[in-house]
Amino acid sequence: MEKVFILRWYGPFLFEQLRTWEISQKNTFNLYLIGGKKKYSKKKIHYYIGKAERYLLSDRLKDKNHHINDFSSINEIWVGTIINKKATHKDVLLVEKMLTSYFVAEGELLNVINKKLPEESLYLINEWIHYKRNSECLRLPKISIGNMMPDVIIYKKDNYSDEYKLFVSNKLKITD
Repeated sequence: MEKVFILRWYGPFLFEQLRTWEISQKNTFNLYLIGGKKKYSKKKIHYYIGKAERYLLSDRLKDKNHHINDFSSINEIWVGTIINKKATHKDVLLVEKMLTSYFVAEGELLNVINKKLPEESLYLINEWIHYKRNSECLRLPKISIGNMMPDVIIYKKDNYSDEYKLFVSNKLKITD
């Protein structure tokens, strides 16, 4: 049975902006994307994809052993929530696994686990919302993780070959 998840991402935040905004929201955010410069890296942008299972995701980022401490400067943080269903722990793990396994080939990913694609069919739709305007982000910088992550990721088993195939649509366009 295929699983479908619609993810609504809010950002791009700087670390200092996130907590205040998050407290003012009614949603629970359990996924996050971080982009920034790693310590001792002058130009290269690195990324980290994670999950949080706390009331405030920003509390997770304050942990002393969190990967956010591997960055010397943070360019952006995006926080995400699954909007089409009440997400279970397994749902969040599955979505995180799909995102990290897809993104490992796209950028300098700091994640050391979840680099293999899941073993079940999965449909992800990503929406990118600017947190200040509460409207869709139509343009993002080229190096933004929100620009690099496809709007649609489909990973499904082919009925004929019994193999999994990956399909993506980078940026959906508005039609009149």
